[in-house]
This record gives sequence, C-alpha cells and structure tokens, in this order.
Amino acid sequence: MVRKAEVLTFQERFDHAYLVLSSPNFLQMKGLVNEVPYFILTYAPGDEPRVGAARGRLVTRLRSAGIDVCDIDLWSVATDLWRGTGVLEQILAAESSMPKTTFAEAVGNVVSPSTHLAPRIAEIVHDQVPPPQLLLLSNIGRLFPLVRAHTVLHTLQPLLADRPVVLIFPGSYQQSATQGSALELFDQMTDDDYYRAFDLLDQEVPRC
Repeated sequence: MVRKAEVLTFQERFDHAYLVLSSPNFLQMKGLVNEVPYFILTYAPGDEPRVGAARGRLVTRLRSAGIDVCDIDLWSVATDLWRGTGVLEQILAAESSMPKTTFAEAVGNVVSPSTHLAPRIAEIVHDQVPPPQLLLLSNIGRLFPLVRAHTVLHTLQPLLADRPVVLIFPGSYQQSATQGSALELFDQMTDDDYYRAFDLLDQEVPRC
C-alpha cells in the first residue's frame, strides 16, 4: 500500500495538513486511546526554502478558521535562550579557538531539551491568550546535532499532552510493524526510534 507521504507534492502536504488540523475531531483528540496527540508533518529536505512561507500560510488559514494556534520556531527559541546567557557573543568569538566538543557542549547545554528547551516551549504555550488549541513546531533541522527531534518530543510529553502537537520535519518518518518507527532527518540520518507520534499525512481528511 502506497502511503500519502510518498506521493503528495509539497503543496498537497500542507493542504492536507490544513484539512486535518482544522477538523473538530482532531482538535478534540478523538480516537486517541492511551496515545499522546503528537504528529509529524514531513517534507522533502530540498523544499526547505519554501517551508517558512508554507507554514505561515497554514497558520493564517487556521487562525482565519477560528482556530487558536501556537506557532513556535525552535531555532528562534534556542537563539533567545543563548542570548539570555549574556555570554553568547564571547562564546561565538572563541569558537575558532575552542575544540569542537567543548564548543558544542557550551552551546548545547543552554538548549538542553529536558532542562531548558522543552520547559520554555511549555511556558510559551501556557502564556498564550487565549489558550492555543494546537501547537506547531518548526525549524528542528537547524538545531541538529545539538538538539534532536525525538528528544524534544520525549521531553515535551510530560509537559504538553493536552492538545495536538505537530512537528514540521525535514525528512521522513518511517513506520514499520516489524522494525519500529524512526525519524530520518534530511532523509539521511536516523534521528532515533520514535514510536509515539503519528504521521499527519496518514490521518484521514474529514468528510464534509
């Protein structure tokens, strides 16, 4: 059986996403039995230059339909965390003279998903008024290898499981009953096994 993720064009992916995300049943998380409402919206890495505009149009369409969306750019959140240390400029200035592992540790600790990034995402969601019905996460690829998608999703689950969360992901989400599930960043690197999210493109579009 051919999956939608294998045949849909770039625009069709975001059109499909809108139809699914705007469904009352989806927003009310109906049909999920003991499963977290986490979803992956994949796109081909080569379409990266088009994603920002497509995401913006998707958010606009959802909000025009009366749906409150929290739209979070993970790179922007991470940049704010780095700037909040007050020493970002010094670290960047010393990058060329630092061992790569030391530099990666210095900047990576500040955006650790468990201690900093996930709590900050949850804070942004909880501070939004009115409370969002849906959370979109994007730009995870720019944080690789400091932050990995599966780690963000794992650490968010205890903090945000009361509304749908959609990760817009550059690559593919491979799911197999025999081999498990895995996020493949840029269609080249297996991010890690991750079995608790659904492929958004596999979700049925509600009938009128």
